[in-house]
Parts: sequence; C-alpha cells; structure tokens
Amino acid sequence: MANAQYSSFQPPLWLKKGLIILLTVLLSLLLLACGSDGKDGQNGIPGEPGPVPVIIPEVSTNATALTVTINSIAIDTTTVVNFSVADQVGLPVVNLSEPRFSLAKLIPGTNGNSSAWQSYINNTENADGNGPGTETTIQATQDRTGTLTNNQDGSYSYTFSNNISEITSPIAVTYQPELSHRLAIQISGNEQPVTNVIYDWRPADGATSDIFSREIVKTQSCNTCHDGLALHGGGRVESKLCVTCHNPGSFDANSGNTLDYTVMVHKIHRGEQLPSVVAGNEYAIWGFRDTKHDYSEVTLPMDIRNCSKCHDSSDPATPNTANWQSTPTIAACGSCHDDIDFALGKSGGHAGGIMTDNSECSVCHRAGAFVGSIADSHQITRQIAANNFKFNILSVTNTAPNEFPKVTFSITNPSAADAAYDILNDAEFTAGGGASRIAVDIAWSTTEYSNEGTGALVASALSLNPLTSAFDNGDGSFTVTSTTAIPTGQKGSGSVALEGHPAVDLDNDGSFTDRVPVKTAVSYFTITDFSAIARREVVTIEQCQACHVNLSLHGDNRNDNIPACLMCHNPSATDINRRPASPSDGLKEQSVDFKHMIHAIHASGKREKPFIVYGFGNSKHDFSTVTYPGKLNNCQACHVDDSYQLPLQPQVQGTTIDTGASLAARADDLKVTPTAAVCSSCHDDPLSKAHMLQNGGASFSTSQDAIDNFDVVETCAFCHGDGALSDVKVVHGVK
Repeated sequence: MANAQYSSFQPPLWLKKGLIILLTVLLSLLLLACGSDGKDGQNGIPGEPGPVPVIIPEVSTNATALTVTINSIAIDTTTVVNFSVADQVGLPVVNLSEPRFSLAKLIPGTNGNSSAWQSYINNTENADGNGPGTETTIQATQDRTGTLTNNQDGSYSYTFSNNISEITSPIAVTYQPELSHRLAIQISGNEQPVTNVIYDWRPADGATSDIFSREIVKTQSCNTCHDGLALHGGGRVESKLCVTCHNPGSFDANSGNTLDYTVMVHKIHRGEQLPSVVAGNEYAIWGFRDTKHDYSEVTLPMDIRNCSKCHDSSDPATPNTANWQSTPTIAACGSCHDDIDFALGKSGGHAGGIMTDNSECSVCHRAGAFVGSIADSHQITRQIAANNFKFNILSVTNTAPNEFPKVTFSITNPSAADAAYDILNDAEFTAGGGASRIAVDIAWSTTEYSNEGTGALVASALSLNPLTSAFDNGDGSFTVTSTTAIPTGQKGSGSVALEGHPAVDLDNDGSFTDRVPVKTAVSYFTITDFSAIARREVVTIEQCQACHVNLSLHGDNRNDNIPACLMCHNPSATDINRRPASPSDGLKEQSVDFKHMIHAIHASGKREKPFIVYGFGNSKHDFSTVTYPGKLNNCQACHVDDSYQLPLQPQVQGTTIDTGASLAARADDLKVTPTAAVCSSCHDDPLSKAHMLQNGGASFSTSQDAIDNFDVVETCAFCHGDGALSDVKVVHGVK
C-alpha cells in the first residue's frame, strides 16, 4: 500500500524548475574547466591572487633581564653605536628608553704613574658654598643627549652628542684610536631591568681581545660585602662602568676632594680610621643636587690591610690586580695615609724625602729595596703567625651527670709537621701580662645553651685555665679536669671549646708580647644522648668572613668559630655583670643572646635606639655607628638555607631581658618570646612592638616556663610563615 503511494508521487513545479537551473550551471562550469577544445587535463584560467599573510614578530613584553650586544662602533666626526637588546628568553626588546653612554680611553702609565682611564665626556662644576671647596672643577660624565634610533626589531643606533674625535671643552681629550677604549651603557629607570654594559676594544683595528687592560677589581668582589652594589640612584652596578667617570682628573667642587676611583674607594673604606678623620676632620663628598655624603663614620669590618679581599691576584678575571704592589703612587698611597704630605718630604711625614711625582717611588718600595715590597709592608703579621698554631680537642670523657669532665687536647704547629707545643714551658704560652692565654670552655646543653649549674654568672660557659691546671700526658697532649660536675638532671649533649691566644715575638726583640688570634676549636660530647649532637647551625663562619675576613673578638681570644660564640651568647645571657653603676643607656642590663645581638649590631642604622653592650673591664661598646655595607633585608647573606623562616625551631628559647633576683638561676628570668626577640632587634620602634603584641601573640614580659607550657604562644607564623600571606622571605624581598 505504501509502495503504491510513492510510485504515484509527482514533484511540484517549483522543484522541477530548480533542478533544471542547477543542472545548467553545473554543465557550464564543466565546459569552462575543460577548455574550448574540450580536452581534459588543461589548466584553467588563473584566478585573482589572495592577500599575503602578515607575520608579526614576537617581542618582549616582560623583560626581567637584558642582554645587550654591541654590533658596531664608528668614531669619526660623529660617533655611532649600533647595538641590539634582548630579554631573558632572547626576545627582542623594542621599548628601550633613555640609555646613557660613557666613553673613555685607557692611558698607559709612564714615569712611575699608573695607567688610568680618561673620559672623553666632561663637565665643569662650580663650588656653591655647601662645602669647603672654592674652585671650579672638572667632572667626567655620560653622554645622554644624543640621538637614539629605534629600529623596532630590538636593534638600536645611538649617535653621540659629542664629537669624540675632537674634544676641546671643558678640557682637551685627544682621540687616540691606538689605545684601549671602553664603551659603557647604563640602562635604568622607567621599569627597565638595571643593566650596565661594558665593551672594551681598540678602535684602530677593532680588536677586543689581547688588548691592554686595567682589570684590578671586579664587581663580584665588591658584592661579597655590598650584596648588590647599586649607586647613583641604583643605576650603576658595575665597577667597570664606575671607572669610566671616576678618573684622576675628576674632582668634587664643594669638597675639593678627588673623585678618582683609586683614591675615593680607599678613603671611603678606611672611613673613621683615616688619619685625617682621627685628627678631627671629615671625609665627605657632595653629590647629586648637593647631597652631602659623609664617610667619616664608615666602619670597615676587617683590617684595612686585607688588600687581597678586593685585589685578588689569583683570579683570572683581574689579571692586573698586582698593580698595587708593582706601581706605588702618591695618589694611591696617600689615599689611606692621608696625613702624609709627600711634597714636604720628612717634615710632611714621608721618611723617603720630598716626592712631587711618582718617578722614584719604586726605588725604595719594591722587593729587595730599602723599604721592601709593598706586599710585605701590608702584611698582617699576627694572622701570618697564627698559621703556626692549631688547637686540637682529642677527647672529652667523664661527661655523665654528676661526673667531672676531662678534656684532652694538644696545640700543634702545622708549619712544622704538626709538632706539638709544650704549653707549660714554651715561651709562646708562658708570657706574662696577659700576652699568653688559653682556656677550655664547657657548656650545656646543645639543644639550647643555658649553662645552668656551671657556677658562672649570667649563663656563661664554664672556663678552665690549662696553663695552670693541665696535666702533661708526655706525648704532646695535655688533660684538664673540670672542677664542676655535670649537674644532676642535665640531659642531652654538651660542647667544649679550646680558645685563646699564644704570644709571639714579631719584632724579634726577644719579648713575647704579641697576641696571635688562633682559630678556636669546638667538639661535642654526650651527657645522656646515645651519641653527641651538635648545636643546630643557623649561620656559618664562611658567611661572616665574606665581610669580616678574620673574625677575632674578645681580645683575640675567640676567633673564627660561630659554635664557640653560641656557648656564651645564649638566650639567657646578658651583660649585667659588666655594666657600670650608671650606664649611658640607662638599662639594668642588655641581652647578648646571639639571635638578638647580631641582628641589633648589623641593623644599627635602622634601629630607633642605640644598641650598647658593656664588656670586659666595664668597657662600653656602642654599635650605633656601625655601617652595614650590604642589604639588611637579605637574610640569606648570613643565614644557612631558610633558617630565618618562621616558625622558629621549637627548641629556641626566649631571650632574657632581666635576670631577676638570682644571676645563677634561670627560672626567675624575665623573657621576650623568641620570634619577638629576633624581630624587635631590628624593628625596635613602638609601632612594630605593638604589632607583635596585638597580632602575633608575642610577649615582652614572660618566663621560659610560660613559653614551655604554652601559656604564651606566638602566632607570628600564621601570617609570616613560609608560604603565608606575609612570608618573611616576601616581606624582606629575599631572592
């Protein structure tokens, strides 16, 4: 029935007409494709070309670091630099703005003079009454008013505004293409990554290698202390750029002082110890917008004679470092010895007579000559003598509770096949007047030192004098026995330190009066632990030595060993037994807890109140003038790994600020909770303390029992802990 219906179906008229039209169009297209002769396989008539695709090159939109390539430099009547800029992943940077250019030639030293950079670009500066200077001076500067052409593909061209080939004003600087030249580019500001570009070459032949150079100090050496050298608003971070302007001929008009890098840097680093400053004068330079920079209170954290700290002759990156030894000059020597007037000869303090130029300096100041080598003149003889001594802790026995510890040790000479000294008879250990001193210190527990039961006041370690009480074992070793037993109930592990200073005769006059700062030795012993457990490590001596080189404290008794410092500088220790009746800060006592004291000393420039500690013989140590050369917020400069992060380790105790009625007992000590003790060492202002109290559960008046029993609980880590909203690392900008 259904099939019969379909067979009788007739399509409507409109559908028939549509099919006819469609067939006609298809037939026309087929004939057109086949050509006029109807043959298959022939090309049809070409159509109109389509649009050419536009490829937009990828460019940098978020540069965090820049790589600059110098493509060419042409110096003629105009000076043109062609260069390219890419970001950290190699994408072209097309939005570079306001680069600054320095250009200098390196003048070889003659007639005793040292080689020196001379800038082609200079200005004059007039003294304006802000300082003692009265003369108009010359100052090297940068070219920043030339023409910058941006090719919009990461490449640029800069045409200097100065005609380098013919500089006559304000001083004449002859273009000498046969000499080594340095182009320096400063990129900074406008949210650009700070970048200093250095390009050394010889214009005469385009050579960039094996050319005369003056590589004496590298920026990395500066940054071991300065932790990111950034000057003149933060845009100049490379010492090789600095020297292009800090030339011998540049002077500050307001002070009259030279801006020569050789002189200025030496004088800044000697700071408060400059003879002129000690005599009551100041060393200052007036900078941008007549800003005064007074360097008279700069405190170098090492002996100024540690020349190799900056001038490392073993570093292949500074092949000309030995210049300071081979080429003495009035300017270089007079920068530190600024109380000498060489032109006046002996009456001016120069024993070698009148010197008006550098031509004869090396006649006396060289190896084998009358004065000897400059390197020998700058030797720190006490440190050299220390190489002849080594403290060795051989064993610690009888260390259980109620036992009297026995410490066996030796002192040997590494320079003589480790031959042992006889500390009871050798002159180095028997000199009077305090010249010879050796001590064995015992402390407990390494979980967190408190030294309760040592008999010493305010948490100091137990100290024994082996020079008067040691037993000679007959094999080069000695044993000293404690007069105090390990207290009943004491647990964990303890530590022993061998510290002090032998005496030597440095001037060979037969008198052993010179103290030698020998590295302190530390060893650990068990009290109730199965094996000895060392005190946790938070900082290392190597990190301290980045600035201090040789850390020698307490009259050369404690040297280059942080674990030894911690034995006495523990949370319960204060300076109460050293304070005079009327201390200058008005405090009953000051904490010398390492975690509080070290932060407070280094943060003296940030603190609101001066940090003052009284030491041996009631001596006052005012750290308010300490000038920290690095970035104070870079916790990793001193800390091991993330040991600065919150929360602190659970064994960290509160810091004593009042020892209570009994100096020997710890239970009545008034404490600051641990995190607050650390943070308030830098942030000592009332607002910061209020924040700690209101938001962190801190206390500035509690007991260790209350902390141990969780009656007082710090909650600082909720906001400032690792990964939290105000992570210490983030707040301090640690990278």
